[in-house]
Amino acid sequence: MGFTSELEELRGDMFKRIAALSRPDDVPPPATEDSAQAVEPILYEPDKQLSQDFAEALGFIKSSIAKMDRLISAILHLTREGRREFHPVSIAMRDLIENIASTVAHQAAEADAHIRVEPLPDIVSDHLAIEQIFSNLIDNAVKYSGPDVNVTVETAKVDDKYTCVRVKDQGPGIAKGELKQIFKRFYRVSGPLATRVKGTGLGLYIVRFVAKRHGGRAWAESEGPGRGSTFILQLPTSK
Repeated sequence: MGFTSELEELRGDMFKRIAALSRPDDVPPPATEDSAQAVEPILYEPDKQLSQDFAEALGFIKSSIAKMDRLISAILHLTREGRREFHPVSIAMRDLIENIASTVAHQAAEADAHIRVEPLPDIVSDHLAIEQIFSNLIDNAVKYSGPDVNVTVETAKVDDKYTCVRVKDQGPGIAKGELKQIFKRFYRVSGPLATRVKGTGLGLYIVRFVAKRHGGRAWAESEGPGRGSTFILQLPTSK
């Protein structure tokens, strides 16, 4: 599938999800003439009940708007990224990763997570693309980490053809059956953290999309739940 058709398919999926967000799951069916009598007593509930119903509806609207905003921002970013021309430059990888780590320092402190950046090779690549990939990987690792967890960015392999960098965490890990699924659009891992962590389900999809377009690839490894995760990015050594 080409990048243009992949973007079009993603756009269609996104609009379906936005439509689904426009109404709560428990909206009752429209009242019919036969059910009018059953609905009528609701009009005489105390003001307290009406106030509670209004607060719940308002909360749903705010939540849906926030989700729509995240989805629209993500699809706009992907559209721009899919059309943008890459401009290879020399990148000091350790400096780049340390700058990214500093932007999520507050978030890491709240999660009591520690980001460690090991010596990394310089590469020739598109700066914006590499920054986007590692921003997503590090942000993801921090969001899913528990207290007193290390997130480590280190070199996995360097040769004439490819440079591999991995982002390791000691978080909840990923079930083996989900390792390939997590890079699909809108997919979110199972488990208790999935319901607490906000996201669009597009972070890792963007990582794979950008890496693939750049002539590389991305994949994940994990020994299973409770064993942490490792995300490996393989990029051409010179691009």
